[in-house]
Parts: sequence; structure tokens; C-alpha cells
Amino acid sequence: MDTQQIKEQYIHFVLAQNKRPESVYLFMKSIALEEKVFYEHYTTFYDLEAAIWADTLKETIEKIQQEQVYESYSVREKVLALYFTLLESLKSIRTFAVYSFNHPKDFPIDGGVLKESKNVFHDFISQLVTEGVYTGEITDRAFLTERYPSALWWEAIFIIRFWVNDSSKNFERTDAAVEKSVNLAFDLLGKNIADATFDFVKFLFSK
Repeated sequence: MDTQQIKEQYIHFVLAQNKRPESVYLFMKSIALEEKVFYEHYTTFYDLEAAIWADTLKETIEKIQQEQVYESYSVREKVLALYFTLLESLKSIRTFAVYSFNHPKDFPIDGGVLKESKNVFHDFISQLVTEGVYTGEITDRAFLTERYPSALWWEAIFIIRFWVNDSSKNFERTDAAVEKSVNLAFDLLGKNIADATFDFVKFLFSK
């Protein structure tokens, strides 16, 4: 209960003041909780914001996995479901999300406020990559397959940044960007002309 209350009140504070609290003490005093309660869960406001983003991603993953049709999806469709559902969840805190994403100057550069989200994303996508290799949707390439989750993480960053800056009606441009970027990614991850060329050359030189 404390963590949920802290997250909700922190978001409210940032939206109302258009800035982060000056100190943990003043913030906790403003919501009638003792300062020590904050430190039972977080070390800094940076950790709190990172948790807000990561928790939203975790809840998104749990939500799509609970849908009856999820298991019938291809890996490409599962990734699309992840992005569309995540962006829909972020709409409920869009103003805060935009502020948090665009104001990293008070926080460490390494990982930004998405530092925890990266680990959550990597674990989930790694499972999908393994599934995609098994089903043939993703080509297993020596020294590259293990790097696929990291490459897709940069795609996720691109999509979130696109959404943050999107001013189109109902974020239609973001929807198009999601579909086009995911389709491109899976066209590259799947068997393509480079793989066919390699297989042919390998065949020619085989005994």
C-alpha cells in the first residue's frame, strides 16, 4: 500500500508543481508519511521514477499474457501487443511520462529512468527470441542471436520517444511507427537475402 501511495502522490506532485520535490523529507511530509517509509522502498526519486516505468511495463506484460488469445499469437504479434498495450497504459500518466522522459538532467545518465525497465524488457524479449527461433520466425545467427534483445530494446526506446513527441490525433503516427518498426525488425530477424546468399555460398564450397 505504501509503495502505491508514494507513486501516486509523487506523480501528482510532479504534475501539480511541474518539477520534482526538493527533498524526500518535504515530499513525504506533504503526503503525511514519515521519511523513513520512503527509504524502506526507494533510495532516491530517480529510483522511484525508474520503478514507476518498470512497474508499468511489468503490468503490461502480465496483462497481455493473461489474454486468452495471447498463446495463439506469433512472436511478431506478441511484440506488437506489448508495444500497443504499453502505450495504452502510459496514456493514463502521459503528462508525467513525458516530463520524466524529457527531464533526465537531475538523474544519472546511465540507463535513465528506464534502467529497471530495460531488465524487465530484456527478460521478456529473450523468451520471445527463443520462441521465435524455435518456430522459425527468427533466424538463429552465430554471435548475433544473443544480441537481438538489446537491439529490440533500442527499438522500444525509439517507440517511446516517438510517442512522447507525437502530437497527431489519437497518436495515429505512433501506431503506424509501431507497426512499421516491428515489421522491419522481424523482416531483418527472419531469414533474408543475406542468409540465402550465405547458404548458397556455403553449399557451393561444401564437399
